[in-house]
Amino acid sequence: MFTQDDYMRYIEAFNGRDYATLETFFADDFALENAGFRVQGKPAFREFYRFFHAYCRETVLFKGFYPGAGVAAGTGFVANVVIRFEGLQDLSPELLAQMGYAGMTPVAQGMQVDIEFLILYSLNADGLIQHIKGAVWVPAAN
Repeated sequence: MFTQDDYMRYIEAFNGRDYATLETFFADDFALENAGFRVQGKPAFREFYRFFHAYCRETVLFKGFYPGAGVAAGTGFVANVVIRFEGLQDLSPELLAQMGYAGMTPVAQGMQVDIEFLILYSLNADGLIQHIKGAVWVPAAN
């Protein structure tokens, strides 16, 4: 069972860019789906973040942890987070498309954007993350 304490260690590794520790939470063939693209497996994960984090600093800010989500009880969890995106250098939609990440929206150099996410984490039988799927929460206009 993945606990909130486990998730806090996961966030700490992500925010610290400690990909080796972060990957200990993943099944070898895990998949990340978000913004219209899919990253499959640890090598693709490393490649994606090596590319993306050269252009954008991401910081995960914890809001909530909801265990027991999934097809069967205990096969996953949902996290509510705000991800702060800070543009380190300009990233064009053309380069994102060329790299296979066309669904992403670039953050310009010097800009900061906070986006709230609900993220579904599915676990395998060993309790490792098998699948990550994010959904963006957009608040109603005032």
